[in-house]
Amino acid sequence: MKILASQVEKKFRQELVIKNFNYSFQAGQSYAITGPNGSGKSTLINVLSQFSLPTKGKVQYTKDNQEISSEDSFRHIAFVAPYTEIIEEFNPMEMIEFLKKSSYLPGYFDIEAFEDYSELKISRHKIIKNFSSGMKQKVKLSLAMASERPILLLDEPTSNLDEKAKYWFKEKLKDHQGKLIIIASNEQEEINQCTQNLSILDFK
Repeated sequence: MKILASQVEKKFRQELVIKNFNYSFQAGQSYAITGPNGSGKSTLINVLSQFSLPTKGKVQYTKDNQEISSEDSFRHIAFVAPYTEIIEEFNPMEMIEFLKKSSYLPGYFDIEAFEDYSELKISRHKIIKNFSSGMKQKVKLSLAMASERPILLLDEPTSNLDEKAKYWFKEKLKDHQGKLIIIASNEQEEINQCTQNLSILDFK
């Protein structure tokens, strides 16, 4: 899998947030997108995910040198950010069944697998709305990393996590080295887990 960004620009009203961004992201590599708060890290990762369209330029997904249509690119992505939502009216069992039916999770993944993977000891019938912010973030990370999708896009992944959960994330991420991983962060611990570092300030 590859993500190819060509001459990408992104404007909000008259403000140019990203300028002349050209880069090739490849599977088997992990990339940290760094920069001050408000500098455009989240904007860039949203453009790379194709959840937000560039004002100018193109983001292209390829597999085995064949372009993947923008309509199908989402099927290859697991995306997590503090601002992304999960269905909070579901309990964990209902969430897992919903994501299996939508082909986000593999068919073998069940509540026991989720509990083992996430290391969360919670009531299976407790609705997600009543989870703490840290627990919700860990649920999102667990589901994304269990999805087996080849592209993992993470915006401030350890936001709201305590130190034990941050260590859990660090260890779990090691199992995904064959994927294409992009992390937008200012946390040095997260940056250190990536093989390459891109400063958003270089594209202003």
